Amino acid sequence: MITVHKIAETIDGRLIGDPDSVINGVCDLKQGKKGYISFIRAPKYHQYFMNSNASAVIVNESFAMEAGNKIIIHVKNPVLAFAKVLEMFDTRPAITPSIHKTATISTKAKIGSQCFIGPNVVIEDEVILGNGSNICAGSYIGANSAIGKKVTIHPNVTVYHNCKIGDNVTIDSGTVIGGDGFGWITENKNHYKIPQIGKVIINENVWIGSNCNIDRGTFMDTIIGNNCKFDSHIHIAHNVVIGDGCLFAAQVGIAGTTKIGNYVTLAGQVGVVDHITIGDNSIVASKSAVMQSIDSGSFYSGIPARPHNERKRQDVVIRNLPDIAKRLRLFERKFEDWLKERD
Repeated sequence: MITVHKIAETIDGRLIGDPDSVINGVCDLKQGKKGYISFIRAPKYHQYFMNSNASAVIVNESFAMEAGNKIIIHVKNPVLAFAKVLEMFDTRPAITPSIHKTATISTKAKIGSQCFIGPNVVIEDEVILGNGSNICAGSYIGANSAIGKKVTIHPNVTVYHNCKIGDNVTIDSGTVIGGDGFGWITENKNHYKIPQIGKVIINENVWIGSNCNIDRGTFMDTIIGNNCKFDSHIHIAHNVVIGDGCLFAAQVGIAGTTKIGNYVTLAGQVGVVDHITIGDNSIVASKSAVMQSIDSGSFYSGIPARPHNERKRQDVVIRNLPDIAKRLRLFERKFEDWLKERD
């Protein structure tokens, strides 16, 4: 049982209404339910407020509509506050530190305290596992890898040898860390493998979604900065260096030896070629192909990717091409008639 008072206290909100009212869960504002709490993220959703059946609503500090029979909690950032409320109602079972009897753990591995190691986990020689970390069912940790504190590796994740994962990292199911980069040399129509002997280094507070692939470096290291958040189905090739705080949506692909700056956002299905640099605080729109380096603070889109405002102007011209062609043909006919009259 969670009271409105407890919620307001947790999200540091200013409460208007009965503090002892009990909230049973969270709901969408438009399809609200009595006894549940929702939120308003932007003014365009104000229209749903009065008719919503939600008993409590989280709003920003400037919200001025009459509360009616609803409980209101004012906060600085309703989206962040609602995220904290979702945590309060999270029903995922807690993980109890333990080591399952089917886990295979090398005697040369160093396992920290309060760790969970699930069924059929394999941990190889010289692995270091930090305190409070969870390695879930079926995952594999290769030799000489170091896993930080409070790391959660979900089921069926593969971490190859000589990888380093920092504190508070979460890796979702199906992801592969440290597989060989795509390195080949062709001679006389034969493809010869270039050994990939570098590492993958993932720094702190990183979230990696399901079915991602982060390749090890050739002889340099593939590096992921602090606080990066990656969606599912992302491929990061060998020797890529990614700065802090980057956000990558699903199906992003980054080719080898590319450098990504801090706080870069790559939307869904963005492709980035090799050996280029994307500057800090840049944004690349979905389905774009980045073929050249991008300066800091840029917004690019399209195939090939160009500055977004330039791209929009090009789109306007392209949409008008049929009319332009029609006018040009008319001008040509008039010009031809003029030439005939002149002759």
